Amino acid sequence: MTNAELSARLLSNVIAFKHLQRERGTLRHLGLPGVDAFCLPGHPEHARAQQAFFHDPGALRDALPTLTDFYLRLDLPGWRVVLLPGDTEGRRVLEDAGFAPDAVRMDAMGMVLGDVPDAPPDLPLEVSETQDDMVAINKRTWVQLGSQLDAWLQPPRLPVHTLVAKEAGVALACGMAQDVGDTAGIYMVATVPEARGRGLAAQVMRGLHHQARIRGMTAAVLQATPEAKPLYQRLGYRDLGAWETWGRTSP
Repeated sequence: MTNAELSARLLSNVIAFKHLQRERGTLRHLGLPGVDAFCLPGHPEHARAQQAFFHDPGALRDALPTLTDFYLRLDLPGWRVVLLPGDTEGRRVLEDAGFAPDAVRMDAMGMVLGDVPDAPPDLPLEVSETQDDMVAINKRTWVQLGSQLDAWLQPPRLPVHTLVAKEAGVALACGMAQDVGDTAGIYMVATVPEARGRGLAAQVMRGLHHQARIRGMTAAVLQATPEAKPLYQRLGYRDLGAWETWGRTSP
C-alpha cells in the first residue's frame, strides 16, 4: 500500500470522524461534490474546526465561491482548506484563488498492519462502552478544547472502539479507533500528566492495533502532534507528510 493510498484513507477517516462530531455537537457541515466543509459557529478561535476538505482539485475549484459564502455568512473569515502532501494540482488551484499556506501543520501517519508484527499490550486494558474516561483524560490533556469534548458524551453510543488503561480503578490513558472500510483511524490518544513517561500511550496503541486486526482491519491511520510522532514511528507508522492549511490572502 502506497503512502498516497494511506493518505487517501486518512482523509476519508477524518471526514467520517468530523461527521461524528457534527451528529453530537454544534459542528456544522456543508457537503458539495468532492468537498466537505465543517465549522464551529461562534468560535473563530478554533481554527481546526473551520476547515474544508476536498477529494478532487477540480471540485474544489468549482466549490470555492460557495465555500466562501458559507463561511462568511457565519462570520468565519479565517476558514482554511486542507491540502494533502504531493497534491500539486490542488496547490495550484489554491494559489490561483489567492490562498496561501499558514503555519498550521498536522503530520499524517499510516501503517499497513500486515507489515508490522502483532504486539498485544503487556497490561490489561478496559474496553469502554462509554466515553466518560476518554473525555476526562483528554480534557486534562487539551485544556483549550474545554466543553467541545462534551459532545462525545451525547447519545447515541459512538460507533468507535475505546480502550482505557487504569490503575487501582483510576483512568490514566486512553485512545479510540474508528473503522472506515478496512482502515482503523486512531484518535484521542492521551495520558494524564502525572502518568506520562510510563509507556501507557504505547500500550493503548498496541491494544488498538491488536483489536483492529481481530476486526479485519488492514491499515491504521492517524494525525500526530510533534511530541507524539516519535512514539508512532517506533510502533511502525510511516510518515505520510504534513497536511497544510491554506487561507485566503486576497479578495
